[in-house]
Amino acid sequence: MIPFKLTSAAVVLAVVTAVAHGSARAAVIEEIVAQVNGKIITRSQLMEREQQVMAQVSSRLVGDELDAAVDRARRTLLTDMIREEILLQRAEILGLELEKVFQQALQQLKENQGIKTQDELDEVLRNEGLTRDELRETLLRYNVPEIMINLEVRDKISVTEEEVSEYFDKHKDSFKIEESFTISEIVLSEEGLSGRELAELAARVEAELKSGAKFNEMVVKYSRAPSRFKDGKIGPVPKGDLASDIEKAAEALKPGEVSPPLKTRAGYHIIRLEEHVLPQDPTLENSKQRILGKLKQEKFTGELRKFFSSLMDTNLIKVNPNYKQYDDRTIDPVS
Repeated sequence: MIPFKLTSAAVVLAVVTAVAHGSARAAVIEEIVAQVNGKIITRSQLMEREQQVMAQVSSRLVGDELDAAVDRARRTLLTDMIREEILLQRAEILGLELEKVFQQALQQLKENQGIKTQDELDEVLRNEGLTRDELRETLLRYNVPEIMINLEVRDKISVTEEEVSEYFDKHKDSFKIEESFTISEIVLSEEGLSGRELAELAARVEAELKSGAKFNEMVVKYSRAPSRFKDGKIGPVPKGDLASDIEKAAEALKPGEVSPPLKTRAGYHIIRLEEHVLPQDPTLENSKQRILGKLKQEKFTGELRKFFSSLMDTNLIKVNPNYKQYDDRTIDPVS
């Protein structure tokens, strides 16, 4: 779970605010929970990180999955922070242009937040009670580790033609391309309409499409299916998984063509064929890119484990015994 990536500028600002508030508390009393080559990690930093991670996990999971994720995150919280600190130190040792990284991250933050001038940025920081140094530290902490992992692990991964060929020979059947359809749909529901009114609506939508109305706009305007939140798109769907009447209509269309209204149990469907993939026997050529991606990811995962293990073995790390529950290095860091 190293490093966890912040997904929005708003979250970054929230984290920086937490760091600033934590610093204020640290002025009163502070406790060292770990040292990494002499650089300390404090209790307030650990507690702030715990809040961030718990909020992040809680926003996307529920039930037993949430409980398991919370337990794992808490047990590796300090371990992740130690790895993160080592990577930051390595970046400085190896001469990574930290100022350039900061400027790029800052520019992205400003674009996402709609901040156009230095004065506007200064106002945001003042309103949040932050300093530029605190902003810089946080942006680096959430960008540099990933950069270092790419430089020291991912970018060194290579796959030979022989490895690709050997993998294909052993797993040939798994690369067979099955027939599938990708469609976009407008679903006109019977709810609140008589049969005649629904038929009239279907005819009106068809007429608008024929007169040049954009399909995705008509989806938003008329469709009542959950797919409307994705511009009506469905698929790829394997042959046989679509309703038979819809699949038959899709087979008769060319990519980009739109069907007439189809009477279905839901009401009326109007579909546009996006793609019809015909079945293909696997060949090395049409399987190569998928094999490359799979082999590179497998190698990356293995090398990343070795890299993390080396980091922990070759750096001077001291952990306060009172916080051992946050430093469980037996948990696979890349699972």
